Amino acid sequence: QGKAVASRYFSESSAFKVAQGVSGDVQDKGSVKAFLPYLHVGVQHSLQDIGVRNVFELQRAVKAKEVRFELRTASAQVEGGVHGLNS
Repeated sequence: QGKAVASRYFSESSAFKVAQGVSGDVQDKGSVKAFLPYLHVGVQHSLQDIGVRNVFELQRAVKAKEVRFELRTASAQVEGGVHGLNS
């Protein structure tokens, strides 16, 4: 099961393993320098999932109402089962 989980939630070819398709919150604290490579890969994966090539194309798609964002309240997060990857 470990390999199946890895292939579903992580990009196997990526040097930094970033969960995909999982909503979560940050439970750990520390230097932002250690977090930046994961943030970079996460943004790359998100743009790929949305279907845009870069941030400028994302901005254009948002202005053209081709892409929309959803704001979730704390109650909606609890109801939707948002959790950290550690729990």
